[in-house]
Amino acid sequence: MEIPAQFCVEINNYEAQMENEGKMTFIVQLPADFPLTDLQQIALMLEKADVFVPGYIPPEVGMYHLMSHFYGSMVDNVNLILLPDRNIVSRLAKAITGCKADDQQRLAAAVLAFAQCLDIQIEPSIAYHELGPAQGNVSAYEELTKFRLADKSHPSAWIDLALARCDSIASLSDLSAVADNRDLTRPLHRWRCNYIAALKIGELELLPLSPLQRTLKFFEWMHDDFILAGPAAIFACHYFAPNYPRKRLFKGLKSEHRERALDGAANAAWDITHLSEFVRQANDAHGSNTRFVFASLDEGLRRIARTLFTATIEDPALDRLAATLTAWWPIGQARTIVDCLSDFFQRGRDPAWYEQQRNSPNAIPDFIAQGEARLRAWSPMIAGSAGESTSRASTQI
Repeated sequence: MEIPAQFCVEINNYEAQMENEGKMTFIVQLPADFPLTDLQQIALMLEKADVFVPGYIPPEVGMYHLMSHFYGSMVDNVNLILLPDRNIVSRLAKAITGCKADDQQRLAAAVLAFAQCLDIQIEPSIAYHELGPAQGNVSAYEELTKFRLADKSHPSAWIDLALARCDSIASLSDLSAVADNRDLTRPLHRWRCNYIAALKIGELELLPLSPLQRTLKFFEWMHDDFILAGPAAIFACHYFAPNYPRKRLFKGLKSEHRERALDGAANAAWDITHLSEFVRQANDAHGSNTRFVFASLDEGLRRIARTLFTATIEDPALDRLAATLTAWWPIGQARTIVDCLSDFFQRGRDPAWYEQQRNSPNAIPDFIAQGEARLRAWSPMIAGSAGESTSRASTQI
């Protein structure tokens, strides 16, 4: 990230001790109107909510420390890119319409102000691919236009909104519609694969199995029948965990209106897609000066994102993953899950599996149709008749 020219005007000197192979003094020269005190309050606000998940090992002072960003950009030439999920993007788009802000909207405003003042790029593409299939191209591009307008507006407006100095931002309408030929209503291939995985997670949750049985059966299904996908596997490790606060991770799964269960699977698939994009970008940037940060107001999603990063950095990653999962699983079961997941990822595929894939051009739509049919077929009556079996199964493992 390159600090804008005005940051180099010799007006104010700001000193900090930075740890880098011993003590050193790092001086940042800021313009007289740089909102340093306000930005420090914003940083404390974001740190309290802990909305960021870095896809890299952050400095010891933490990624909410302003000087770590100045040092990273000016000395190490680090380029930071923020990947927000839809709960942030939609709130920022709504804010410029003049509506009264709530606490979540103020937090989203703090995210944008922090990024603007520190010259952090924001890439919201997955959020708009998520909106397109549900609301159409027109709505998706209208919201994208509003977000771009929000991102181009002066940081002071977002600072004031975040710090509750005002209740709304005056309606802005001086940005023409975003010109783009992409069809945002067409689901991403990666989302379709994650949707299949989410349908399977929902199917297993509705069966009379113990949490551990569901998790291991999901891994087995991915290996034997589908594809091995780390983000979906880690999502399942959390969703099936007996002690995980999984509220809102899979909405409407047991609703009497079964289309709501499919909507819940679709939403879960978008969560997994945000996570998989974060991991892909962070992995692709390894060894470069670019760093990726995932941002979400959803605490549960941030927990899963942090676990994914724990599971993908250097050895002994498996021990760290097992230690992380013990927050939600009994110690022995967490170790079993990690060992099983590692075993499936290390196993080779049978040649017949690859042959079957080559001869199955309609595999993705077939998987989706089968998964949707199984979720639609469930009813509370079926669940009630299986209750006794569920109780017996939960004591087996």
